[in-house]
Amino acid sequence: MKTRKWLLLAALVLSVAMATTGTMAYLSDTDSDVNVMTLGNVQIEQIELQRAEGVEHTGLLNDGDLVPFVKGQPLYPAYPVAGSTNPYTAEANDLLYWGPYVTAESDGTINGAGNGLWSDDKLVGALDKFVFVKNTGKSDCYYRTWLAFECPEGMEYSEGSDKEFMMNINLNDRFDWEEHGYCTIEGVQYLVMSATYKNVLAAGEISRPSLLQVVMTHNATNEDMELLGDTYEILAFTQAVQTINFPDAETALNAAFGTDHPWTEAPAIPVLVETADELVAALENGQDVVLTDDIKIDPANMSNAYGTTGLNVKNGQAIYGNGNTLDIKGAGGTWDSGINTTGGLIKDLKVTGSFRGIFINHNSDHSEPVVLENVIIDGTTYTISCDQGLNQNLIATNSTFKGWTSFAATLGEAKFVDCYFGEGNGYSFCRPYAPTEFVGCEFEAGYTVDPRAAVTFENCTLDGVALTAENLSDLVTDTAKATVK
Repeated sequence: MKTRKWLLLAALVLSVAMATTGTMAYLSDTDSDVNVMTLGNVQIEQIELQRAEGVEHTGLLNDGDLVPFVKGQPLYPAYPVAGSTNPYTAEANDLLYWGPYVTAESDGTINGAGNGLWSDDKLVGALDKFVFVKNTGKSDCYYRTWLAFECPEGMEYSEGSDKEFMMNINLNDRFDWEEHGYCTIEGVQYLVMSATYKNVLAAGEISRPSLLQVVMTHNATNEDMELLGDTYEILAFTQAVQTINFPDAETALNAAFGTDHPWTEAPAIPVLVETADELVAALENGQDVVLTDDIKIDPANMSNAYGTTGLNVKNGQAIYGNGNTLDIKGAGGTWDSGINTTGGLIKDLKVTGSFRGIFINHNSDHSEPVVLENVIIDGTTYTISCDQGLNQNLIATNSTFKGWTSFAATLGEAKFVDCYFGEGNGYSFCRPYAPTEFVGCEFEAGYTVDPRAAVTFENCTLDGVALTAENLSDLVTDTAKATVK
């Protein structure tokens, strides 16, 4: 195996590992050093506590009255005590005070922030999970805690007690809560929410808790209990970033970590291929591919539903050419193609040898934009072709098209940015039947654009000369359909 193949594989593995380390580690462990992710010389600790059994929650509690949260506890339908009013409401006299935020005045009154809990005298069966964050470093930080609440299909969460689950969260002015919908984690459905701490968490400070409690309401049935299983899981994952250079928590956290929750399914590592058989097999298996060498398909023997094709991309897969050439032989008929696609990314690849270089088609249920980045199509008759697309659109950047470029209105829209158009196989021609934008594109001398739909040119050149309204007719056959910006 070539040295560059090993280096490429290492880079790909590293990039995916960086994207998924926090999530995968948390799902296999619950130590505080694996359920956090930090950036900017920040250090935090995520603290998960519950009340010790039998400890009253009214009045002042000391740190010793709280114990580490026990993972994998069972959860049963809660039992509203007979005669109780508003059993699912945390009332003002049910405050649990957190030590660092409580001060006793000389007259004995208590000042500080408190969080309401469901009263044990009114509702039996609530599950405590107090999620704190402590800034253990020397730099102030912003943080966001992601929470995933187990919720099997057929069961729902609600802010009221009309569904099977409810949560009790800190709704004071320190948190911005957002619901992100349901996702599947290791085969189990969860509801994902985020709590962004709006204030600065100073060095050495412990935040108020975001999550307080969860309850299964009296609406749950025996069938629901079978779906839930023996234990109930709440996953928590905290991200933190420095405050310096950022105006607020949301801006800082989005810039540092993006907006996807940490349980978003990681993209699969592309398959490295160096032979035609490996390339075809991987794409047929729905996988992304990386070419580690030039590949010749000789002869092409697959179908694009119109003729023969070298490759079929039917599920949005990505082809990373890695600077190599894909040479397709045996696909020289009128409807034959090198790559037949219904959407996906093609990058850093030269395509040659077939009658149609890239054929945008409709022969699968999948449809998404066709994206070309640094693609060269030369040695074909048609470069880009579309007869019956799915309005998926085409976006091409920094690419070269030598030959006849034409696509039907069913392509949707096309946009070419910083692309080169020139002669190939005796043709130097573009006939777009779909609305098309050319931005920063270069057209070779003698090239012709014959628009059958609206076309727009912005910062383009013809034979090295800036394209303007005055010389537009040197390139375009029907200037009424063309606009120069």
